[in-house]
Amino acid sequence: MKSIDKKLLMAAQYDMPLTEQPFIDLAEKLNVEYGYVKNKLQEYLKEGIIIRVAPQLNYRAFRSESYAALVGIKVDERRIFDVARVINKERGVKHNFLRDDEYNIWFTIKAKDQKTLENRITNLMERCGITDYIVLPSKRVYKMDVKYDLYNGVSWSNRGMEKKDVPLVDDLGLDEGMLKEMERNFEIDDRPFKKFANKYGYKELELVDLIKELMEKRVIRDFYAVLNGEKVGFKENGMNVIKTSKPEKVAKDLLDKIPQITHLVERQTPKKWNYPLYFMVHAFKKDKIEEIAEIAKRINGVEELKILYSKMNLRKF
Repeated sequence: MKSIDKKLLMAAQYDMPLTEQPFIDLAEKLNVEYGYVKNKLQEYLKEGIIIRVAPQLNYRAFRSESYAALVGIKVDERRIFDVARVINKERGVKHNFLRDDEYNIWFTIKAKDQKTLENRITNLMERCGITDYIVLPSKRVYKMDVKYDLYNGVSWSNRGMEKKDVPLVDDLGLDEGMLKEMERNFEIDDRPFKKFANKYGYKELELVDLIKELMEKRVIRDFYAVLNGEKVGFKENGMNVIKTSKPEKVAKDLLDKIPQITHLVERQTPKKWNYPLYFMVHAFKKDKIEEIAEIAKRINGVEELKILYSKMNLRKF
């Protein structure tokens, strides 16, 4: 792992001020020069250690991508990279991993409605020549907060339960393009909100207050630096799949007992794959993930748990 300023990156993840001048205020919190914070964060962005620093949007609030599914497919090892390339070209695909299971490629895909989602998955599987696959539409998102404890070598956040219903940006009368542009093009600058405020007719403070309001509504999940886990040493990630007849009860207990979870989602399941609850944990080493799985197995209502470890990030191909 490259030598990094852990204190700065931890603060940028967990304690980023939501103000008109967030990076200046972050420097004051850390008692360092603003120039150091600016230069370091820009360096980390350039090197890919930081993916972005910006308001993090909730896809469920956007009509064009408010439906999502996790798809697991069974692929001959000789065809893995060819199939992965086809999947990566499909609009709405975000994650695509090779995992340690008979269903060895797992990807997520989003669309504007359930029917469109189903049609796109069917067409994609036909183009890939895949006949054995499982589609797991999202039923409820309990947690979505990817942050990395750089001192303890495991993902961690104290984010509580996500709201069951999130308002659509359209229904709030907001400009979807503005929010997406902020997420994509937020800069490390003295006053990073200024260009968006000027372009879309806000005062800077009004825009900051709007983001705070949207965070309360969960249209925006948070405002922080998103790290590339692999580049800061998190080489292992485990997708824990749980068989249970009480997914809501188990999910609430998981949230209470295991802050190391980054994603916690209940999914619709077919008969041949009866694991309705999914959570992710990232760590330096597998033993951390194994320890957390043991805690989860002891929760009342968990009938079976297995970990599908990532073997490769296929989005790179």
